Amino acid sequence: MPRITVTEVTTAEERDLAMAIWAAADRTRPRPAGPLRTARVREQLEEGELVLLAHYGPRPAGMALAETYVDPAPHPGIGHISMVRVDPALWGSGVGTAIVRELQRRWPRLSVWIRPDNRRMRRLYAGTGFTDSGNRAELQDGEELVQWLWSR
Repeated sequence: MPRITVTEVTTAEERDLAMAIWAAADRTRPRPAGPLRTARVREQLEEGELVLLAHYGPRPAGMALAETYVDPAPHPGIGHISMVRVDPALWGSGVGTAIVRELQRRWPRLSVWIRPDNRRMRRLYAGTGFTDSGNRAELQDGEELVQWLWSR
């Protein structure tokens, strides 16, 4: 099995790889993102506090965007995961887990919002020690989100 490495994105080339992984994963969704959302993700990758890129052996395999949790003020000891995406060809290979473990190494507490019907993400976060906080939110389109939390 190839070694999985996770590193911080520092170059435009690495941001492009992260964007390509995001796009590949997005195409598997029932409602892929439109041009406005895609442009917003690119902007987030350019300006984000922490962007990670995972490799499965030499192959770019996954990405994450995370930042300091803000509610309403920043909480430096808490991180918030905005997104984790893995190349669909490598789902189940441990890439997502490696990315989350790297985020757990960086912050003593983490938060993430996920859709309740996203079984893959619920499995990833439950498998890395996150629990459902009971907090719920609704997106502008009426879709529900569930907050999951982790702490050391």
